[in-house]
Amino acid sequence: MKLALALALMVILGFLFLSRRHVGYPFAGPGYDPAQGVTLEVGKEVFVAVTEGQYDKGQGKIFLRQLRQVMDSMPENPGLVGFAVRKQILGRKVWTLSVWKDEASLSHFLRNQAHRQAVSEGGIPPSTFRSAYTHVSPEEIPFSWQEAVALLETAP
Repeated sequence: MKLALALALMVILGFLFLSRRHVGYPFAGPGYDPAQGVTLEVGKEVFVAVTEGQYDKGQGKIFLRQLRQVMDSMPENPGLVGFAVRKQILGRKVWTLSVWKDEASLSHFLRNQAHRQAVSEGGIPPSTFRSAYTHVSPEEIPFSWQEAVALLETAP
């Protein structure tokens, strides 16, 4: 009886875990406070960048190491409001969401060493990578994953 109960509990917990389909890092950053919203001094709009890619099979450890280095470097980037990352639990697809004071701030980040190294060594082939950008009011932050994926779907 105890074994059957334990097995049933494991099946239920496994189903609940896998039904989420994604794991990740919630939206956070030096220019955002969950209670106050955007705290960085910005104009009437902020710049949102969304990416999606799929790392090559067998490249998970390399990708995750590069991702950690980029995430650790994020607060050093001027103009960053915040960022989030999510990954498929049973897959290799990864999404990023970042919010910036302006396009120039994102351009600066794209040139930083951690990001350049991740692009060259992170294992995401260009054929699986896509990105989308938009300007939104600071009051619309945090941008939801539903909105982020919709933005990707409408990008050229």
